[in-house]
Amino acid sequence: MPKETELKLLIAPEAHSHLLSNPLLKESCVAGQCFFQFQNTYFDTVDQRLHQARVSLRIRENQGRYIQTLKTRGQSRNGLSRRGEWEWSLERERLDMALLQPVWPDALITIDFSALTPVFNTNFQRTAFTLNWDKQHSACVELSLDVGEIRAGMFREAISEVEIELLSGSEEALHEIAEQLCRSVTLEPCDVSKAERGYALINRQLLAQ
Repeated sequence: MPKETELKLLIAPEAHSHLLSNPLLKESCVAGQCFFQFQNTYFDTVDQRLHQARVSLRIRENQGRYIQTLKTRGQSRNGLSRRGEWEWSLERERLDMALLQPVWPDALITIDFSALTPVFNTNFQRTAFTLNWDKQHSACVELSLDVGEIRAGMFREAISEVEIELLSGSEEALHEIAEQLCRSVTLEPCDVSKAERGYALINRQLLAQ
């Protein structure tokens, strides 16, 4: 099973420039920083069957390219999460059910794919660095600063977070990098994903109706 392992950290907006100028990024970066503008649409049934099973399904658009992503139930503690993740390129902004079928969770096998509908959006700019880390533990990681917002109906919530994703090597390196960054920038571990925050906004809207 493809696996995503990442450390998620909250950062105050006023600390963005301090993070981006941190010497660690210049010392360990293997290429220049990259910028992406992501627009993401999440799908579920009206009664949130995917959310109840801790599964997320989205289509991400970046400069006319579409990526379909399925993430399954995982574990998250002190900001570090591990979960199954599959991605497929799409020709258009429409779910491809045939791609989902081979890896669709057994707990959701009774769902009619035609019942899946857009439920909320996340839109943010990502500033990303690929780092080769060779300290006590060695690893290759992607460090990203995400800035934007989550949109669910009339509700909005800001995104301001750092993700350190393991590409190869020891996951202990994620904590080493975070610890070094925290010497000059205040970062707070977060166990709540963007998708979970989106669902919280949906439920606020349902209560407000």
